[in-house]
Amino acid sequence: MTEDVRGLLAEACGLYRDSPRAAASLHEALNHLDEPLRVGITGAAGTGKSTLAAALGETRSLRDLTLADDPAASVPTDAAVRLLRHLEPDELASAHPAARSAFARQTAVDTVLVLARADETGAGRIDALLTAKQLARRAWREDPLCSGAQGVIAVAAQLAYGARAFTDDEFELLAAFAAVPREELERYLLSVDAFTDPAFPGPVSVDTRRSLVSRFGLFGVKLALTLIRTGSDSRVKLSTELVRRSGLGELRDTVAGCFAARAEALKARTAVVRLEAVLQNEPRPGSDRLEARVERFAATAHDFTELRLIADIRGGRTALSGEPADEAVRLLGAQGTTPEERLGLDFETDPREVYAAGADAVLRWRHEAERQDRPPAERAAAHVVVRSAEGVLALFA
Repeated sequence: MTEDVRGLLAEACGLYRDSPRAAASLHEALNHLDEPLRVGITGAAGTGKSTLAAALGETRSLRDLTLADDPAASVPTDAAVRLLRHLEPDELASAHPAARSAFARQTAVDTVLVLARADETGAGRIDALLTAKQLARRAWREDPLCSGAQGVIAVAAQLAYGARAFTDDEFELLAAFAAVPREELERYLLSVDAFTDPAFPGPVSVDTRRSLVSRFGLFGVKLALTLIRTGSDSRVKLSTELVRRSGLGELRDTVAGCFAARAEALKARTAVVRLEAVLQNEPRPGSDRLEARVERFAATAHDFTELRLIADIRGGRTALSGEPADEAVRLLGAQGTTPEERLGLDFETDPREVYAAGADAVLRWRHEAERQDRPPAERAAAHVVVRSAEGVLALFA
């Protein structure tokens, strides 16, 4: 795909060499094909963009992409993590700027929505994260404005960032708090002011307690105390559990599987969208030939079809569920796009076994695609899976 787009842009550069503005835009798009994938962390002020960017930036599986914290409109990005305070219609609508071209709309599979500051849901009760995850899941399944998003994920970024860098001193401090009788500590956990009250039991200074709240939030402190009391009896255990509950892991896996693994396709999309803008703004003899090539590119770009179907299956917008749904999203490349990852095999698997597993997948999903007792939409989805599985076999040709 990248080489096709590179050739398309090279031809366009020749056609527009006498237009400095268009030529600069096309050369920038061409150069970006050799740069890392650029993912923008966007959202309204106060949603925690910088904190989330910092937490994700320390994730090994995302080391090959560039996270742009609140990029300016003039800075093109290939994909976006869009932070929302609420999942209200006006906020969801703002997360989907109107695409200017049919190609951009058809391939608009470049966004993950995040219900930010999930720890503040329901006034920060101890079940705040669970409630936020339920709200996010429901919105993804039921709200048409979430259609096409690669995920709607509730994340407590401050908690995630603090937990990833947990120190031994902080764990010992929280463990000491957890040892105080619950009824004695309860009223000091009602607010930040109460937690930093000089009357707080024990010798820990106000500044130290204020630092804890600043790092983890009051919700994070309360959750940490609950987890320590219920078995997270080491720094590593507590850190792991806090990060897991924060939603950061789910977001990281989604960005890695849907964006990082599709870096070449998403950068190619950015380049084609840029080319389309040039063709629309400066039509001239010969540009119609490039427009036709863009249309052919859109029609054959299977990566974007896969991403849209992954979003539909995970969002509950298809009839697939259970094991068939899990296998379908894996074959579509949601967990990685190598043959082994698509087929759920170890990387050391003998190539003959990989081929045999691929051939088996093609046969089974071709059967599903041809079943006349299935609704047309379900058969169409199965056809997409068949093409993905056939793509695996093609690598062995």
